[in-house]
Amino acid sequence: MYSILKIKRVKMTAGIVAAYLSMMIFVACVDDTEVNPFGECGGPSKVNAIDISLFYEPYEDNKYASESDTVNLEDFRIFLKIASETISQSSFTGSFPGTAFALSCAPNLDFQNIASISMTLLAPYGDKEAGTDISSLVTTHDEIKLSDLRDFTGSMGQYRLSIAVQPENESQLKTKTILNLKDGSQKVYESTSPVLLTN
Repeated sequence: MYSILKIKRVKMTAGIVAAYLSMMIFVACVDDTEVNPFGECGGPSKVNAIDISLFYEPYEDNKYASESDTVNLEDFRIFLKIASETISQSSFTGSFPGTAFALSCAPNLDFQNIASISMTLLAPYGDKEAGTDISSLVTTHDEIKLSDLRDFTGSMGQYRLSIAVQPENESQLKTKTILNLKDGSQKVYESTSPVLLTN
């Protein structure tokens, strides 16, 4: 009798765990209840940008390169990151405790409040003087100039940037990046790259 009760308890516990995991899988990556939860990830989330930052690769020893590091120019990468807050979220997923997101679902953000992004030099870089607006010389991984970037739908909130300026050996890129919002406010981020070796 005791062994039968013990088996029933184990089965009941396993059933509850399986049901809970099934529910977590069911809501994973679903932002829209109209979307098939076992098919594609949910549609874009409406968000507002709240801040902006830059970080630099190479990424080594679990940290990004800082201004005190020295890196070869061919290994140097610039990334722009836009921090966001959600405007609207499906109540189906938002109210469920322990909601999980599938690893295959990349962020799909629809920024509502960004007007533009610009970048100026805080110190000379290559043949450009301090104070130069380099927005037209900076391109995203999609080959869009920063000065022309106006569509922020379907964004991951992160952009790999390249600058069409050849730096001098052992120089640093010092920039002021400005996130212009539609309400007229700005978020400003000043940054200094690692020391760049071009030889």
